[in-house]
Amino acid sequence: MIEFRTLETFVWVAQLKSFRGAAARLNTTQPAVSQRVAQLEEQLGVRLLERGRRSFALTEAGRSVLAQAERLLRLRTELVASVTDRSQLRGTLRLGAAETIVHTWLPRFIEAMSARYEHITLEIEVDISPNLRERLLGQQIDLAFMLGPISAPSIQSQPLRNEPIRFFASPKLGFAAGVNPLARIAAFPIITFARNTQPYMRLRELLADPHLPPTRIHASAAMATAVRMALDGLGVALIPASIVTEDVEAGRLVEVGCTRTIPDLQFVAGWLAAPDTRIIDLALEIAADSAARR
Repeated sequence: MIEFRTLETFVWVAQLKSFRGAAARLNTTQPAVSQRVAQLEEQLGVRLLERGRRSFALTEAGRSVLAQAERLLRLRTELVASVTDRSQLRGTLRLGAAETIVHTWLPRFIEAMSARYEHITLEIEVDISPNLRERLLGQQIDLAFMLGPISAPSIQSQPLRNEPIRFFASPKLGFAAGVNPLARIAAFPIITFARNTQPYMRLRELLADPHLPPTRIHASAAMATAVRMALDGLGVALIPASIVTEDVEAGRLVEVGCTRTIPDLQFVAGWLAAPDTRIIDLALEIAADSAARR
């Protein structure tokens, strides 16, 4: 009889293209994973993997078995979910979040998860989106709230919400109300996201105009630091509008209108396909609701 554990092991090996990665995901050893795959091949009487020195590929039979195994595991998950009280679901969700989300709707998400699913533990990491993508691909986190779109084909994604990104400055810098030319803003240092992030690269493209003066860009992985620098008048911050709402309302910062703008940031939820995504599915429902509220 073929066990679900054996099928799940094969699915993880096929998806991650790694015996070592599957072993880490299943909290077992690499020899145990190899043994389960070999056992499955013996039970079915076919070769599922073509193994090389450094890589392997699914055989035609392996691709067929993978599709059927994924279907069986989904049916098992649906069966368990249909008779299980979701509020009693137990487990740990390793969550990664971009800092913009931390300063906006993540607290609502955490509160709702804790209230509805008290037996699910959250392990939260805050990082820039490129790093979250790599951690997701490396199976170090289960779900990421980060900037999209996501280019990796193995990562599934769901839109969450867009965040306008605007220029903000301390009133002491003396910007006039209304629209300012980009050259006026570029005369000051510009404070924004960390290097290699989408907003940073878009800003570099914006400032590539040869008619603009040389501009210093202060890159910060921490939005709280960027806001603090703007409050202290150390430059103009190009940051999400939603994280400085209170500072603008209190007059500590002013929005600096500009003749040139950067498109809104598109935040998404990203995760890898897995045999059992019950906890991720629950988290996605709450994330969509939390992100939709302003």
